[in-house]
Amino acid sequence: MESQMIIIYLPCSLPRSLLDLDLSRNALSGAVPTCFPASLPALRSLNLSSNALRFPLSPRLSFPASLATLDLSRNALTGAVPPRVVADPDASGLLLLDLSHNRFSGEIPVGITAIRSLQGLFLADNQLSGEIPSGIGNLTYLQALDLSHNWLSGVVPAGLAGCFQLLYLRLGGNRLSGSLRPELDALDSLKVLDLSNNRISGEIPLPLAGCRSLEVVNFSGNKITGELSGAVAKWQSLRFLSLAGNQLSGQLPDWMFSFPTLQWIDLSGNRFVGFIPDGGFNVSAVLNGGGGSQGSTTEAVLPPHLFVSVSADMTDRQLELGYDLQAATGIDLSRNELRGEIPNGLVAMKGLQYLNLSYNYLDGQIPSGLGGMVKLRTLDFSHNELSGVVPPEIAALAELEVLNLSYNSLSGPLPTTDGLRKFPGALAGNPGICSGEGCSAYSRMPEGKMAGSNRHGWLGGWHGENGWVSLGAFCISTMTSFYVSLATLLCSPKARNFVFRPARMEY
Repeated sequence: MESQMIIIYLPCSLPRSLLDLDLSRNALSGAVPTCFPASLPALRSLNLSSNALRFPLSPRLSFPASLATLDLSRNALTGAVPPRVVADPDASGLLLLDLSHNRFSGEIPVGITAIRSLQGLFLADNQLSGEIPSGIGNLTYLQALDLSHNWLSGVVPAGLAGCFQLLYLRLGGNRLSGSLRPELDALDSLKVLDLSNNRISGEIPLPLAGCRSLEVVNFSGNKITGELSGAVAKWQSLRFLSLAGNQLSGQLPDWMFSFPTLQWIDLSGNRFVGFIPDGGFNVSAVLNGGGGSQGSTTEAVLPPHLFVSVSADMTDRQLELGYDLQAATGIDLSRNELRGEIPNGLVAMKGLQYLNLSYNYLDGQIPSGLGGMVKLRTLDFSHNELSGVVPPEIAALAELEVLNLSYNSLSGPLPTTDGLRKFPGALAGNPGICSGEGCSAYSRMPEGKMAGSNRHGWLGGWHGENGWVSLGAFCISTMTSFYVSLATLLCSPKARNFVFRPARMEY
């Protein structure tokens, strides 16, 4: 017999004295009954999350002032967000409103900004459109605001500075435009700022240096320009920084890696030039294999994920917020215009699990200090101008899962250990690489000497993987071509008449 899911509908006949109702993670279906508010006048918390509830919420759905937390997240609710979630916003004690992960559409109702008691507002992963209400700054007790992954447009309102108790602000995955607001420097308690994957332009304003409590910053996937602002250097609590996929330019500053608790930094897909800064690598205890992280780092997750946890203390009428950053320890500087050698200090970070420097113009040899990166799982130096031999220490990295050294100018024999065999194609596009008995003495020379020898004769470049065998093949091919061409010529009547025609003597 096939198993069938039991569908349960919400009843209206519940005890009127009920204080807390948690029916989350079940198979509830149908609509949210309009009778709930009237039939449960003493209700403090209602959790119907992670069910199969659908249909629009009734515009008459309005809860009493006693309700402190309302969680309808992770359902299939449609239509508009009710204009008045609570009967009397001024008298309401609502702390948490979570309607995230549904199918709500339309604009964010202005009435929500009148619920001044709100400490957590989660409307993420819906289909909301329009602009963020300018009155959002009225929510002076707000600590967490998540409007990410909607269709919101317009600018980031300057009124957000009024939410001066904000700890978590997530607006990523929308269609927001305009520049970063310098007024946001008033949010000096802010820990998480996510504006990723929008259309934000302009430079990172210096006043944002006032956000000294920032731990997680994600501005990736925008149109931010200019050089890397000195404001970033003031965020000394940074654990995670992503500015990937923007239009930032200029040189990387010397303080780039000088954050004591830094775990992940991604500057890929920009227009940075110059050298990788050779300093500050020993500052972060996390990147060097020690502790110092303020959140969970038990999982080396790629791409990184951030989870915000919320619980309510009904006695003190206060939300308790926290976050879990699940990310590998990593540095990504790929797809820029960086030059010069790879600093030795960069590969001396024993805590690094991910290192990507691909698609730059880096030269010189791969530092042998890679052997000390015992936690490294991903190493990508592809599409650069690196030369010299492949350090044998790479083959001994036991945790390595991804290796890409392709399309450089590496040369010489491969390490004789079996460690590189599990990475097919990792050395593609390096014509100077050889393996086994086919490696001649010439191919074991450093790349610089090989290039110099090629200048002394036009056959210098033939002394490679197969040595004089290649020269012999060239001679045989030349002689064969000559005789085939001669035979073809003599077999053609017209060609014979032309070649052997009588000479005409003229005086």
